[in-house]
Amino acid sequence: MTEITKEHVEWAVVDRMCQMLVAPPSKNFGVTETYALFTTTLCWVLQHIRIEEAEDQSGKHQAARQLHSQLKSVMACDPPWSVHTNSTPRVDQLNGKGISVPTSKGFEGCSVAKLLIALRNALAHGDSRNVLPFNQGGLLAGFTFSYSNAGREITLLQSDMQRIGSELARLYCNAVQQGAERYDGDNFKADAASIREIAA
Repeated sequence: MTEITKEHVEWAVVDRMCQMLVAPPSKNFGVTETYALFTTTLCWVLQHIRIEEAEDQSGKHQAARQLHSQLKSVMACDPPWSVHTNSTPRVDQLNGKGISVPTSKGFEGCSVAKLLIALRNALAHGDSRNVLPFNQGGLLAGFTFSYSNAGREITLLQSDMQRIGSELARLYCNAVQQGAERYDGDNFKADAASIREIAA
């Protein structure tokens, strides 16, 4: 296999972003790199899993829609997502030091699907976009997603974006792989993983 085909693109691109998310980030721009991979994964996956049923009846799209339904019934605060959605104070570790992270507002009892859609809206919709840097000790540590018109706000550290983005990518790739119609799952994954890219 020498190129990403239409059949493999959904799996191959998201799987590669997942691999980059869990790999050690760059030393100079690690948080920004994580943010870029997280937001790209989020937008790509949500665009596919929220596809209307009438648009496409292929197994791959049905599996993607089913994943969206599953994410509606999972709480964002539960493992492996473990997003601090309640309004209690949050203290986290950063470079071996305890830091105070801004309290989340308006996300208590939130499902994974609802949280992901809210995050996507904050970073990709012109009328909702409001992403602010979260700094600690003069260094960028994460981003705050703010929804001024709804009074909601949530701060994600680099580790949060890595965890949420990689889990979403993993679940999505599993769904697409299971929905591939011409392949058994292992052959689909092997073919998609073998696709090479132009080197820099």
